[in-house]
Amino acid sequence: MFDSGLNEQQDALAAVPGDGPVSSYDALPIPPAHLREWRDATLGRIRGLPRRRVLEIGAGTGTLLPRLARDAEVGEYSATGSAAAVAALTARVEADPVLREKVRLECRGAEDTHGLPAGHFDTIVVDSVVPSFPGLAHLRTVVERLLPLLAPGGSLFLGGLRNLDLAHCFRTGTALARPGAARGDREALCRRIDREVAEERELLLSPALFDALARDLPAVRAVDVRVQRGVQHNELTRYRYDAVLSTADPVADLTAAPRARWGEEITSAATLAGHLRARHPAVLRLAAVPNRRVHDEYAAMQSLFNPLESIDLAPQDAPAPAPEVLCRAAERLGYRALPTWGERPDLLDIVLLDPGQVPAGPLTGVYAAPVVEAAGCANTPVTDHRPAGPDAGPPARLPKGAAPSARTAPATVPSHTVRTAAPAPHALSAPTATAGRPATRIRPATRIRPATGIWAGADTDAPPSEANVASLFAAQVARAPRAPALPGLAYAELDARSDLLAHALLEHRAGPGTCVLTALSSPAGFAVAALAVVKTGAALLPVDPTLDLAQAPHPAVLLLDETADLLLPAVPGAARLVRDAAAGPLPPAGHWPVTDADRLRPPCPGDPLLVLPGEDGTVAVGGEAVAAAAQAAPADTAWLVRGYPDGDAAIGLLSALVCGARVHVPDGSVSRDVPHEVLGWLRRRGARMVLGGADDVLGALLALARAEGAGLSVSGGWAEGRLAVEQMPGSPPRPAPGYRAYLLDALLRPVGPGETGSLYIAGAGVAQGYAGRPGSDGERFLPDPFGGPGGGTARMWRTGRAARLDEDGSLRVLDAPAHDDPFTDEHATFVVLAGTAGHRALWPATAAIPEGWYETHGEDACAPCLDHLHSPLDDDLDDLLQTSPPRLRPTDDEPFWRTP
Repeated sequence: MFDSGLNEQQDALAAVPGDGPVSSYDALPIPPAHLREWRDATLGRIRGLPRRRVLEIGAGTGTLLPRLARDAEVGEYSATGSAAAVAALTARVEADPVLREKVRLECRGAEDTHGLPAGHFDTIVVDSVVPSFPGLAHLRTVVERLLPLLAPGGSLFLGGLRNLDLAHCFRTGTALARPGAARGDREALCRRIDREVAEERELLLSPALFDALARDLPAVRAVDVRVQRGVQHNELTRYRYDAVLSTADPVADLTAAPRARWGEEITSAATLAGHLRARHPAVLRLAAVPNRRVHDEYAAMQSLFNPLESIDLAPQDAPAPAPEVLCRAAERLGYRALPTWGERPDLLDIVLLDPGQVPAGPLTGVYAAPVVEAAGCANTPVTDHRPAGPDAGPPARLPKGAAPSARTAPATVPSHTVRTAAPAPHALSAPTATAGRPATRIRPATRIRPATGIWAGADTDAPPSEANVASLFAAQVARAPRAPALPGLAYAELDARSDLLAHALLEHRAGPGTCVLTALSSPAGFAVAALAVVKTGAALLPVDPTLDLAQAPHPAVLLLDETADLLLPAVPGAARLVRDAAAGPLPPAGHWPVTDADRLRPPCPGDPLLVLPGEDGTVAVGGEAVAAAAQAAPADTAWLVRGYPDGDAAIGLLSALVCGARVHVPDGSVSRDVPHEVLGWLRRRGARMVLGGADDVLGALLALARAEGAGLSVSGGWAEGRLAVEQMPGSPPRPAPGYRAYLLDALLRPVGPGETGSLYIAGAGVAQGYAGRPGSDGERFLPDPFGGPGGGTARMWRTGRAARLDEDGSLRVLDAPAHDDPFTDEHATFVVLAGTAGHRALWPATAAIPEGWYETHGEDACAPCLDHLHSPLDDDLDDLLQTSPPRLRPTDDEPFWRTP
C-alpha cells in the first residue's frame, strides 16, 4: 500500500511546519514556500494533460485532489489510498459540495487495479509514490496494470521521481553539509558516500528508463520527461523529475530538434532572447546548459578524486543562469519552455517551442534519451539496514508515506512552532524550534519571560526620534563621511550615489504619495536604491520578481537588475530603470542633495516608508522601526540575504545605515548554508545583527550562538507587525528597544505562564495599517491597552494566531486562533473606538476601553460595526494605490542606471 508521501507531508506542513518533510542536508524542515512551489509546478504539469476523468493513485491527504477536482474540465475524479488516508479524505470531500459531486475514493494499493474500469480515464496521476516502491519490477507491474485503464489517447503521469544518475552527487552534498566533513579524511568521506548510495532506501530511476520501457510497451506512443520548474533550489528541484507516458500519437518528436549549444552563440538569458527574436525558430533545443541547481555539489563530487582540490560546498562561479531564468526569458517572447535532462547528469537541455508553429498535444523526445536497457536504470532499494561504521549517524527514518528523500528530524530536534501563510510571516520562536516561511522569509524563533504575557526588552519607553529617515541618514553621513558602509562603499559615496538616483526618480514623478518598486539582488545596488527612494519621499516596494505581483500597488518607477528586467512584465505608465552592473565608477567628487524644492511636495510625517503585501491587503509601513534603531549604538551587520531583499531586510538595512553600522557581505569563501562557518565569519567580522539568510540556517545559527554564548540579533515577523530580537550572551533573547509582543486572553489581558493566549505585536514594529481597506485595518490594528511612549493612542496588530509561554520560557506560536479569541466568536459583540490620530478600531464590548480612546458606535454585532470603521490611510494613500502615469523621458543624471 503506497500513499503519496509528498502529498501527505506538504499538507501537514501547511498547518504545522514541524510535521512536514525535513531536509536531507540538515534535518530541518524544507521551507513551506519551497513545497508550495513544488506542488504548484506539479499541478501545472498535470493541467497540461486531458483530464475529464482522472484517477489518482496514492492521494495521501489530498494535496492535489481538491485543487484538480475543482477544475471545470474535470467531471470525475477517482482516488485511491490507505485506509487512514481515505477516511480523512472522505470527511473532507463530504464537507465540500463541489468535491462531493465529482470525487470517488477507494482504499487500495498502487498495484491493485481490480474492478477499475478499463479504457476509462483520460489521465492517471501517480505523484511522489514511486520512490517508495520496492524495486523496478514493482514499478513495471504498476505501469502495465495502469495503462489499460486509460481511455484512447490518455496519459500516465509519474511525478516526484528521483534521478539515479545524480545519486553520488546528492550524497556528496548531504555528506559535506555536516560540520567539519570537508576537513576530514578524503578516503573516509568517499567510503561514506559510496555506502550511503549503496544503502539507499528509496527507488532511484535514470531518466532514460522510460524510453526503454516504451520500447517494450506498445501502448506507449510518447514519452515526455522533464525536470521540475521553479525558482527555489533544494533537493526536490535538484534531483527530482516527472515523466508522462501517453497512449496518443505525438504531435512532435523533439529528439532531433535543431540545437544551439550553450557557451557558443548563446551565453546568457539576453543572448538567448536575441537569438529567438532574430531567427524565430519553431523548435530549438538549447543543449548542454550547466545545471546551476546541482553545480556546486557536482563540482565537489568531482574534486573528491583530485587530491589537489579542496572538497567543500563553497559557492562556485555560476557557469549559467538558473534554468528558470532561461525559461522565463523565452516565455516572455511567447515560447513554451520545457527543461529536461541533458547529455551529462550535470547538464540540462531546454526545449523551446513556438505555439504558433507547434500544435498543442503530446510530445515525445523532450529528453533525448540514450538507448539503454531498462534493467540498468534503477537501483535496488535497501528495505532494512543499519549504518556501517561509527560515523554513519542514525539510519534514515522515513515517515509514513515516504517523504521525498527526507529523513525525519531526530528526536532532539523539536517541532516547529510557526506555520507559513500567504504572505507568510517571519516567525520568531525559541532556538530549539524553527519556523515555516513566507512570501517573504521566516525567522528563527526565540524565548520570552514566562512570568507575564507581555514580552518587552529594556528601554521600550524611550521616545522615538521625530526626524525622518532621510534626515537621520544625512546626520550620520555628516558625522562620519569616510566610514565604511558596505564593501567598497563609504557613507559619503553611498550618499552621493543615492542623491543622483533620487534626482533621476524625481524626473519620473516619484515622490510623496507614490511608490517605487525595486528588484535588486546586489546589496550595494539595493542600498543606493532604498536611500534614493527615501530621499524622494516615495514609498519603497521591494519585491522578488519570481513571485506573483498581481496585487502589488502601481509603482511610479521600477528599479530592476538585469535578471528582474527579464522576469517582470511591463507596467503601464511606470518608468523602468535597469541597473547597469558594468557602469564606471562615480565621479571623484560632487554633492547633489535633494531638497523640498525638488520633490513633488514636501514629505509629511505620516508618509509611509514602505508598502508591502500583507495578510489582508497592502500594508503601509512607517519609519518608526528605523527611528528606534537610530537611538541605539551601531552594531556591525551581516547581509545574508539570498536573492532579492524583502521588506524586513529593507528596514534592517536602513536601520543599520542611520546609526552608522558597517554592513558586511560574505564572499564565496563562506558557505552560507553551514551555520558553523557563518557564525565563525560573524565573529571574525564582529557582526551581531543578521539580515536575511536561509530559514533553516538561521534557526540553527541562533541555536549555535546561544550554545556558544555569542551575541546575535535577528528580525522578522509579518509586514503588519515586525519584531527585532536581541540575544545577549548568558541570557535568553528579548525584544530590541521599542519592540513588544503580547499574549492576551478574551478580555485582552495578559495571560499567565503556560497559558495559551492570542498573539499581538506592539511597539516600533507595528505598521501604519492597510491602505484602502478600512474594515481590515480597524479589525486587525487595535488600540494598544498598555500604551506607547508617553501614553498616547498607540496601536497593536492582531496576528490571529494563538501562542503560549512554555515552562522553559519559549514562545510557541500555533497555527489556529486561541480558543477564547473574541474576534473568532460569531456570538461576540463589539464597539467601535476612535483615537486622536483619526483611527477607528473594532473592540470587544466586554474589554475595558484603553486610555485615550473613546466609543463612537455602541455595542453591536461584528458586521454592523465594520461599516463604521475609517482609516486616515484611506485618504492619504489614494494616489499611491492608483499612481498617475509618470513622464517617461529618459535621464542621464544617474550613470549606474539605464532605460531599457
